[in-house]
Amino acid sequence: MSRILVFAGTTEGRKIAEKISLAGQKALVCVATEYGTQAMPDLDGIEVRQGRLTETQMEKLMEQEDFVCVVDATHPYATVVSENIKAAAESTLLTYLRLKRTIEPKSDFSNPGVHYFDDNESCAIALEGTRGNILLTTGSKELAVYMRRGSLKDRVVARILPGVESLKICEGLGLTGRDIIAMQGPFSKEMNLAQIRDYRISVMVTKMSGHAGGFFEKALAADEAGISLFVVGSPDYSEGMRFDEVCSRLTQLTGVRIGRDRQFEVSVIGCGMGSEGYLTADARIAIDEAQYIFGSKRMVETFGTSKQSFPFYKPVDIIQYLDRLSSSLADDTIKAAVLYSGDAGFYSGAADLIPALYDWRAEQKGRGTVVYIKQIPGVSAVSALASLLGIPYEDSKILSMHGVDQNDENDMTVVTAVRNNEKIFMLLSKPADMIHYGKVLHAAGLDAVQLTMSLDMGTPDGRIYSMTAEETAACEPEDMPEGLGTLYIHNDDPLDTSGFALKDTDFIRREGVPMTKEEIRYVILGKLGMKKGEILYDVGSGTGSIAVAAAGISDTIHVYAIDDDDEAVAAITENKEKYGRDNITVAKSSAPDNFDVLPKPDAAFIGGSKGRMREIIRGLRDKNRAVRVVASAVTIETLSEIMAIMAEIPNSSVDIIQMNIARTETIEKYHVIKAHNPIFIACIAFQ
Repeated sequence: MSRILVFAGTTEGRKIAEKISLAGQKALVCVATEYGTQAMPDLDGIEVRQGRLTETQMEKLMEQEDFVCVVDATHPYATVVSENIKAAAESTLLTYLRLKRTIEPKSDFSNPGVHYFDDNESCAIALEGTRGNILLTTGSKELAVYMRRGSLKDRVVARILPGVESLKICEGLGLTGRDIIAMQGPFSKEMNLAQIRDYRISVMVTKMSGHAGGFFEKALAADEAGISLFVVGSPDYSEGMRFDEVCSRLTQLTGVRIGRDRQFEVSVIGCGMGSEGYLTADARIAIDEAQYIFGSKRMVETFGTSKQSFPFYKPVDIIQYLDRLSSSLADDTIKAAVLYSGDAGFYSGAADLIPALYDWRAEQKGRGTVVYIKQIPGVSAVSALASLLGIPYEDSKILSMHGVDQNDENDMTVVTAVRNNEKIFMLLSKPADMIHYGKVLHAAGLDAVQLTMSLDMGTPDGRIYSMTAEETAACEPEDMPEGLGTLYIHNDDPLDTSGFALKDTDFIRREGVPMTKEEIRYVILGKLGMKKGEILYDVGSGTGSIAVAAAGISDTIHVYAIDDDDEAVAAITENKEKYGRDNITVAKSSAPDNFDVLPKPDAAFIGGSKGRMREIIRGLRDKNRAVRVVASAVTIETLSEIMAIMAEIPNSSVDIIQMNIARTETIEKYHVIKAHNPIFIACIAFQ
């Protein structure tokens, strides 16, 4: 790829280099000073060379490489440098583009304190007729003109760039210490005003440098401070091209879009229930401003009739069309809207589109295209139904059964949710689903729960259906009309299934299958310290009381209930299903034989070892050195075995707790305290 040759000396020079880099084009940027190098950011594809060049050296450089063109972005006052660049380009038949700094019309100040001069020499002569300190902001190269006049020498404060070369010039002219302000602009009006007051300035000297050179901020500060402003007139600005004109010409010469950053504004919009009444004001504005609208057929027909509308709702189709727009000659600013029903952040297809848009934005950045992504919330079906029914829904269980297969496993998910919660909202695939779930709940013995479905909310055809599960089960799916339905289920008597709420009598028992008792269970759960997202092994699970209780702490905890006894496995499974603990996996095996196929545990409870305590403890340590282990023992022999095992393992520790539980029993009219067998709890840690 041929490069562009850029001579930079202004803010515009840096900006043109940034645009070239952003477009993926390569360039060689020449700067005269060390400061120029420091001011140029590290840009992909841009090589920076420092040093002043004569016309002959410029010509030689241009001959060395097949440059596309040369861009002269040197300072407007560097007239000699510009002449040399132009002459060298003409000599080597290289296209020459002069980037000019535009002076805005408002630079024509009529303030009587402003005086204009053709050059620095005439300005210096005029300064001799003034009194007080002078702030020179014309640059270090012009300092000699003013310092040659003895009457000015002790009055000058020079504001220069903080480069070594500039400081050496000041030093050579006798300026030191407080006489020098070495700072990089731009300077605000307030900064100029502060320096004027700090240095007690009577006259400020500046070039007619336009907006980029901070001319107007200087003029405003001088006016507010009530001091004179001496302005050295600019060279002829009629020659040269504006920034956008240079970018356009570079685009023609290279075939690469340079400078014209295409801007995409993509709004992902939740349209509520599909009618104007549920559309937010922000959504309405974004749709009205969009040139292109995407969404399902129903969405674009409702909101995009006067636009270029496309019935695309899959991310791949939307991204492909946006790509075509990006590579076409369409407007530089393109606004697109993608429409979704309900709230785009709530069980919406937007969940797949948003990350795809962010990936596309990253790709477009390298092509000179800026992409803004905005998500506008809408009224969800759940919030609309809750408002219609006049109930709060922040404490509800929310399920999306839209597009979900109706099988035993998914039906059990619904049963568990209804059994364990007072308020349940469900998104349905079709209204007939209400009948299906009514039959499922009826079969699970939940006849009294109330099912309320809204159909086509927000439309003139909107309806409400309300029946108990028993009544719903007597209907047939074909009894329901077509439309968009949302279901609310109310259970007046939900189970309290949190881990610490379960009592011994709440569990299904099987003869001969042991169970960790209530008070002991509370202590063990506390010592295990389960956190969200963690994995627990319940070794020798028995009835599964620890597994069920731990799984009830958080849906994100996953418990592997391990036992090789058929009756125990049956008991664990029954209790899992009773309390809807989908986060329990029942593993029929003798621990630690199955440890190698299980994920790494964060914690483990050993309720039974079948004589394999040493293998189990070592197996847990091998799976995870940071695992938290709690083991129970009812005999001195088991406790002694645990202590012996821990003595064999370096860098390990064990804390022993002994618990003695006694409960009251009623014998006729008397209450008797009956003691239970003491139990030992070992809390094991490895390093």
